[in-house]
Amino acid sequence: MLLIRMAWLNLWRNRRRTLIAGGSVFFAVILAIVMRSATLGIYDNLIHNFVTYSSGYIEVHQKGFHEDASVDLSMEVHSELLLQLRKQPGVTAVQPRIQSFVLASGSGQAKGALFMGVIPSLEKKYTHLDRKLCAGTYPESDSERVALLGVDLASRLKLKVGDTLVVIGQGYRASTAAGKYRVCGLLQLGSPELNQRIVYLPLCHAQALLSTPDMVTSLAVQISGPAQLEPVARRLRTLLDTAQLELMTWKELYPELDQFITADSGGHIIMSGVLYLIISFGLLGTLLMMARERTHEFGIIIALGLRKENIAIMLLCESLFISLMGGAAGITSGWLLVRWFHANPIPITGKLKGMYLSYGIEPVIAVSNRPDVFYVQAIVVLLISLMLVIVPIVRVLQLEPVKALNS
Repeated sequence: MLLIRMAWLNLWRNRRRTLIAGGSVFFAVILAIVMRSATLGIYDNLIHNFVTYSSGYIEVHQKGFHEDASVDLSMEVHSELLLQLRKQPGVTAVQPRIQSFVLASGSGQAKGALFMGVIPSLEKKYTHLDRKLCAGTYPESDSERVALLGVDLASRLKLKVGDTLVVIGQGYRASTAAGKYRVCGLLQLGSPELNQRIVYLPLCHAQALLSTPDMVTSLAVQISGPAQLEPVARRLRTLLDTAQLELMTWKELYPELDQFITADSGGHIIMSGVLYLIISFGLLGTLLMMARERTHEFGIIIALGLRKENIAIMLLCESLFISLMGGAAGITSGWLLVRWFHANPIPITGKLKGMYLSYGIEPVIAVSNRPDVFYVQAIVVLLISLMLVIVPIVRVLQLEPVKALNS
């Protein structure tokens, strides 16, 4: 206890030295937090923009639907199952959807499109589809005979708000599917791929078009956060009849997207390693400077009878105090920065914007506010500082009192 008190008092004997050391830890933690949160934010934003408006983070469908994508593999969903799924921890929404591929046409142009039947009120409440409108209005009711188009698809078909969209496809059990719908709005989604091919219809009209009354092709499950993906998937599987139904996460639905993120994160891990290396050299220099300045002091203490091992413990406590103070300040400041940029993503412009769009990524820098972003980086920097204090401790243990007194 006495050594701990001495270590604390020693910190404030030279405030400037303590502030320099604490500042090193402070800036190290902030840099690590901002870098990691930006990296995870870009990935989370990419995943969110792609899966939220198509399959959901988790999709429940009839076995074989993922390979065949046929309307013939539609399923009836009972209200009891929906209720059970929605009650599970981590689940924010379960949205019935019906999807197919159709030929969309307008003003003499035609293009293959991804046809998605949804319940507009649920999409507005849980996925905020209405916020993606760049023209027109959102459906006022779930039964309105209207269509929402991706802005790039509408441009290709030369359709504007108020024009008529014609869709032709194949319905349930080879029935003919054809219909006309008024374009009520255009969507600017985060995924350029969806902008080029998505058509949304109210679920009731989509079912009528495909001759699938009271049937859907999938249930899109939205979750509270990416970290909940696997735990929620495990719980939901226990509720399903796996002989008929299949549950797939977005990683299984879109393995290319998962592989892209895994490969790209490898480069960020290397960059983080370089950052930690720079941080380590900075902290090591600061700790060595502190030990060097106090060589004469250590000589006097040893001459008065204090064992070198006790001085080593005192140095360890000092390093721990500096790391905790700098780390706490870094976490607090990093949390404020991340909170601000999480609410106000930075838009990307110029040539870099085109590169982001070519990869199907929304051109914004969005940061992640996951809890592990903060405490993991702080723990890593704390461990680095405690490991580096070994160097000055070794120097103290090898110190000769006579030389130290004469320094």
